[in-house]
Amino acid sequence: MNSSINLTEILIVNCAGIFCMLFLFYSKYSNKSVRRVGDILYNCLIALTIIMLSLETVSFYWDGAPGKAVYVMQNIVNAMLIVGTTITGYLWCLFVEFKIHHSLKLVRKRACFLVIPILINSVFVILDCFGTGIMFSISEQNVYQRGRISVLSYIFLAFYYIYSICIVYRAKHRGTQMQFFPVYAFVLPCVFGTCVQGLQYGISTGWFAVAIALMFVEFQLQKKEAFVDDLSGLYNRKYLDFYFSQMLLKKSSGIYGIMMDINLFKKINDEYGHTTGDDAIRTVGKLLSKWVDNNDRLIRFAGDEFIIICLNKTEESVVEMIDRIKKNISDYNDSNKKPYQLSFSIGYAKCPDENADLDNFLREMDSRMYEDKERFRQSIGMANIR
Repeated sequence: MNSSINLTEILIVNCAGIFCMLFLFYSKYSNKSVRRVGDILYNCLIALTIIMLSLETVSFYWDGAPGKAVYVMQNIVNAMLIVGTTITGYLWCLFVEFKIHHSLKLVRKRACFLVIPILINSVFVILDCFGTGIMFSISEQNVYQRGRISVLSYIFLAFYYIYSICIVYRAKHRGTQMQFFPVYAFVLPCVFGTCVQGLQYGISTGWFAVAIALMFVEFQLQKKEAFVDDLSGLYNRKYLDFYFSQMLLKKSSGIYGIMMDINLFKKINDEYGHTTGDDAIRTVGKLLSKWVDNNDRLIRFAGDEFIIICLNKTEESVVEMIDRIKKNISDYNDSNKKPYQLSFSIGYAKCPDENADLDNFLREMDSRMYEDKERFRQSIGMANIR
């Protein structure tokens, strides 16, 4: 064995990483009965990390050990470790794509493009198994040595991490509510662990950092799930309570609230079924996310009611936003092929800077929205409708 390697330290660190991943894997399977694409990709990341931690331990153990069989196995194991590094970045990018866009079609499209670095890396490491020394080599003493362009693996990994950050940034720029998405919770620990191990061979921090990052991601996603409505993809009432308390602590000013209710939503459910009603809720969530300013908070309050919390706004800008939403929904109705038409009853209120109370704030918004609902009822000559 290579005397420069502290095998005991490596064994402890990697076993700790494996234990964390097994615990995470068990907790996810015991708490979830539905296996969605996002879950599958995340579980693949967990499984890959367990395999790579195990292979890395074996690689360090065999480093410098005598024997032709060891030479062969060292080539195979280190080739798998190098390719596994890029596969981790690949799976992470697909996971981020799906969690943000929820589109299997988009994930498949991106997968074809993102697999290119893996293919390049795989070709090089296969050649290295025949002694080219491009990415790595195994000496006559069966000691692992980095190849002439081994930095290419780090470049590929950096590409994947930057790509995932760009996905999240682009989603935020387009108005998607991404406050709790854990892209940095994964990327930063991985970058730190990879850099440390890259600078000093014999230190096992790379894959252990991936294990810790996946734990961080899971904790952050659980926080996100607690605050996000599954159907609409918007924040829920629990988040409203949290956000309002944060605004009070920060003593925010210029707070306005807009309450919206889908007109004739009961009729949509009655005529087309609850599946179509659910589609209407999802559609409204997507549309409002595009139309509302990035700094505002969009919440599905209850049923077919939505709330927008605006900071540092004037009454004029709030009225302009409401007019813009009404125009946009009218334009959408003219161009879409849905069996239903969408419209909103909308009311807004200003939160007092002193002695602010959420219940009173909601009550005033609801009262203004009800007035708009009455005007809508009168305009179509119907009473007692939703």
